Amino acid sequence: MGLLSFLAGKSAEDIERAGDKYFNDSEFGAAKIEYDKALNKAERKTPDNLNYLQSLQEKIRKTRDELAKAHQQNGELLMESQNFDEAEDLFRLALELTSNPDLKIEIKAALSRLNALIPSDRPDETLLVPSPVPAAVDVLDSEDEYFAILCNALPEEVKQMYQGYGQTFKQGFIALNNGDFKTAVKRLSDALEEHSSGGLMIALELSTAHMNLGHYDRASELVSQFVQSNPNELRGYQMLCDIYWATGNFDGAVRLIEGSPVQLKETFPLQVLLGETYFQMERYADAKTIFLACQTRYGQNELVSRALAKIFEMMGESDKAKTIYGQILAGCKQCGARTDPFIKRRYAELCFASGERSSRVLELYLSVAQEDPDCRDDCYQRISEIYEALGNVKEARRYQSLS
Repeated sequence: MGLLSFLAGKSAEDIERAGDKYFNDSEFGAAKIEYDKALNKAERKTPDNLNYLQSLQEKIRKTRDELAKAHQQNGELLMESQNFDEAEDLFRLALELTSNPDLKIEIKAALSRLNALIPSDRPDETLLVPSPVPAAVDVLDSEDEYFAILCNALPEEVKQMYQGYGQTFKQGFIALNNGDFKTAVKRLSDALEEHSSGGLMIALELSTAHMNLGHYDRASELVSQFVQSNPNELRGYQMLCDIYWATGNFDGAVRLIEGSPVQLKETFPLQVLLGETYFQMERYADAKTIFLACQTRYGQNELVSRALAKIFEMMGESDKAKTIYGQILAGCKQCGARTDPFIKRRYAELCFASGERSSRVLELYLSVAQEDPDCRDDCYQRISEIYEALGNVKEARRYQSLS
């Protein structure tokens, strides 16, 4: 398994944390998109981690409810100002979003109140009924809103390009971000035909859809064309390297990076790509050299630190790996960031392997058991052994029975 993943930029946990930040800032539309992306990635990468998938689904449900509440509140304001059509749109979109039965009742009641306010000379076919079936315009409004939020995360130049590609591209891009890769391939292929002379960025998104379907030859063809036409664009190198890694063509990845323009080759992202490639080739010493150089040149960076810790583990230098994991944990405590359970567990495991049986390591395993249910049994076994070493036989037996 590689140190990094560039197929979708970040791990599911990293994407989830971005969603958490948006949720805490009450930016529920952006939060939902991040949670959807995290769930899609987790379903592809760790489909057996059912507890994690369920936790993401629950966050998506809560976010949809919050979005529905916001649409309901805005609909009430529009109704008070007699903007009846716009109020109806928001109420129906809220009904589409939420699965909360109590909230649905509230929204349907608002629709009924709205219906009573409609002027008597309004045509009968336009009168409102408290039905959860969304109108076609609601789907369009929702699609436009979703696409706008997706584009907001892009650089301004790319954002403007995407917004000018038209409805077919919009549908393909949304399908891609929703994990509907077959639809994405169809719609993005159509969009590429519509913009044959200026659709290089469409080709890049289309290649992502092909990659997720395992169509590596077609994806490689599209990305290679992009790199040839845009030799200074980082994203093409990241995606082509990911294809090479997936197909085991590590020498191709090295040649790609070594052949990139000088001003790009020495940048942090491309050096990280090179270090990852060496790691996957099991050239651990070369990977270590690359990441140490990144640390010297660019300063402390958690991505580099995690990579070095994993490399040191693979090289049998456990003490160095443990020191780095400990530094990452200390940094998380200082800034108040959520600590990745993987880091906690690796640090605890290395401490345990070195013979440490302390309350400090015990607390780490208790924390990991709570945060990552899939490794709970292993953690309980470790907890039992630590309690036994500390002389607490009763707790040792209790956790042994739970493992």
